[in-house]
Amino acid sequence: MTEPVLQTNTAGGLATNIARLAGVMGSTHYPSGERAALRRWAPGQPVPLAFYRLWLRHLENDLPAEAQTSAWMALVWGLATCGENSHDPKRPWGQALAESGFAEGRLERLLSAPQDVRIDLFMSAIRFLAAKGERFNWVEAAEFLLTQDPDKRERLNRRIASAYYRHLPTESKPKE
Repeated sequence: MTEPVLQTNTAGGLATNIARLAGVMGSTHYPSGERAALRRWAPGQPVPLAFYRLWLRHLENDLPAEAQTSAWMALVWGLATCGENSHDPKRPWGQALAESGFAEGRLERLLSAPQDVRIDLFMSAIRFLAAKGERFNWVEAAEFLLTQDPDKRERLNRRIASAYYRHLPTESKPKE
């Protein structure tokens, strides 16, 4: 028997879930102890109960499929790490990476990462953006972690890379 999958395969469903998570976690009423528990998580560790509480109380959905739980936990970790107001639906993730000085080599490793290291490289990129106080569209970050289909992944990588290179400061662009 297969486990039910959260209906996040449509952009509207995923965008709604991300906006709700970002709003709840960014609220002054969200317990700082819960936020701290989410920030302490690392890949390979058990998912903290704070994740399940957050999900079930505020998304009103079934839990994500077991295969997607680590990706969702990494997203929640990122929202907790970046702090309130880190979700800006109008600013592409690639733009935030470019304007913050994220290195091209790191972007290349991130976008070409095999599934088994994708979350680790994602977390490294999020730590970098958090240190710079960057805001961006977390829906793209969610798609980056949740998309498994190779063709859809390639389209997503192209979109992230396009935003990165369009917004790369002129002095950082390679000379021809």
